[in-house]
This record gives sequence, structure tokens and C-alpha cells, in this order.
Amino acid sequence: MKHRLSYLPRFILIAFIFLVQCAREVTIDIPEEETRIVAVCHFTPGETFKVKVSLSQPVYDSGDPVIPEKVDLTLAKEGAFIDKLYAATSDDGQLYWESRDLAEPGVAFSITARVDGMKTIYATSAVPPHYPVAPVQIKPADISETILSDGRRLLNVPLELHLEQLPEKNPFFAFSLKHDVDVLQNVGGEWVTDYTYEGLPTNYSADGRTLSLLYDLSEPVVLISDKFWSEDHRTLYLDAKIPYDPAKHEKPRRIYVEWRTLSEEFYRYHLSIARQGSTLPLSDPDAVYNNVQDGYGNFSGYSVEVEMVELPF
Repeated sequence: MKHRLSYLPRFILIAFIFLVQCAREVTIDIPEEETRIVAVCHFTPGETFKVKVSLSQPVYDSGDPVIPEKVDLTLAKEGAFIDKLYAATSDDGQLYWESRDLAEPGVAFSITARVDGMKTIYATSAVPPHYPVAPVQIKPADISETILSDGRRLLNVPLELHLEQLPEKNPFFAFSLKHDVDVLQNVGGEWVTDYTYEGLPTNYSADGRTLSLLYDLSEPVVLISDKFWSEDHRTLYLDAKIPYDPAKHEKPRRIYVEWRTLSEEFYRYHLSIARQGSTLPLSDPDAVYNNVQDGYGNFSGYSVEVEMVELPF
């Protein structure tokens, strides 16, 4: 036994040397791709088409993408030209292109974009039929509140977002929650609203399975994975969390529930973007969904409704 153990350190040393000698430096040659036009536009009925255009760049380029100043961008409806988009500037100084015509439900729209020296790009999509949630009912007995460490209070409001009908295929949906908080003042012994904080983003909580199938987007809305609706699930259970300060005479007044029915192009693109943060190294570099022919980006429609719910509080 002692004789065998005497060789163990020598064996480890030999194995270590062998592993060091086997280590090699591997260079991965990523092929260069030609620069292409990138276009992103999400549209809904009653609004104009707003298209952000940039130029693609190598994956190792960490700088901001180039925004071309001259873009010939046209809009078609059912394949027939209807508008040439004009350049505009957003409040934060970003250049984009906007139509004069408004989006319509159930109609195939397409865009064509040309930039000198680049391939012409083309993309098409439509606003899907809307599948609304049932009117949201809030029961006063279910509302609770918690005192926070800073003296404020956190209102907990259970919400049930119930779909009375699911599409036969492609159950693609997203939602967002916002709320208003009134600030009261005493006028002649009566408390009345002085002013209101409107449209504040509302945090929420849910069970583990639900949270695992929700994705925060930049829209900002929360994308619901189509897997959530398996086994004929039709109700999304959420607890809205609304902080307020009674010492400042604040009072939560109402919740706004925005519900979107998404085209497949919208859903696939944003789901792939949301999953980028959890992908492993050396994963597929083409994981982001793209429906722009000869270019990159996303052109997609969605339908939307917003329900205002008064808080019985």
C-alpha cells in the first residue's frame, strides 16, 4: 500500500504536464458580412407608422450604429403604394421616418427602404384581430396594504385578466399596468384632489410559473409566452403593487390595464430579444428573429385596448 502511494504525486505531476501541453489557443474566424439596412417599426390602428432606420455593424463593434440621413422609405397597403415617409426628430433628438397614413386592422401593410449603396429592404405585417380580456373586477375585501420601512404604504390589488376566447393558433399577447395617485388638500374641512400623478408604472407580483413566462420589453409592455396558455389556461393572475404616502395625503385612485394582441412578427422578434440576455456563450448569433428581407429588424402590427379601473379605496 505504501509502495503504491509513493507514485501518486508523480502521477499527478505527469497528468498536469500532459494537460498543459494539450492546451491550445484557438482562433475563431468570424466571417464579415456586408453592411445592411436595419429597420424597426411597430404599428397599431389609428396611429401613424414610425420607422427607425440604422445600418448594421460587426458584432464586435460596441459603438452606436450609424443613422443614415437620406432614406427613401415608402409604405404600401395590400401591395399598392400609398405614402412616402418623411424624416422627423423625436424629443430626445433621434431621427426616424413617419407616415401620414394611419394603420388599419386586418390589412397587410409593407415598407420598402432604400439607402445609397445598400440593398433595398422589404417587410410586411398586419394588425391581428383583437382578443380582449373580460372587464376587470376589483373586490374591496381582497385589497390589502403593507407599511414600508420609510413610512409609506404598499397597496396590494389582486387582478384577474381573463380571456373569454383564445385564438385557435398563435395566442400572442402582452400587457402593461399603470396607475394614478391623487394628492389631496383640505378645503373648508373637506378633502379634495389638489393634483394627480398620472400614468405611473405599476409593479406586480405573481406565482413562480407565471413569472417564468413573462418578459419585460422596451415598449414598455410585458410579453406573455405562448406556453402560458397551454392546458387551456385563460386567466392571468397578478397582484398590482402601488406605493403611496399617507403623510403627504396621497391616495391611489385608478389602475390602467393595457392589453395587446400581437402579430406573430411582433411576438417572435421581442421574445428573441428578451432571451438574448440568458443565452450561453457561442450560442447561435442569428437568434434574433428577423422579418426584413435583405436587411435586419422588425416590422410588425398589434391591436390594443386600455381599460381604466377605479380603485374602491
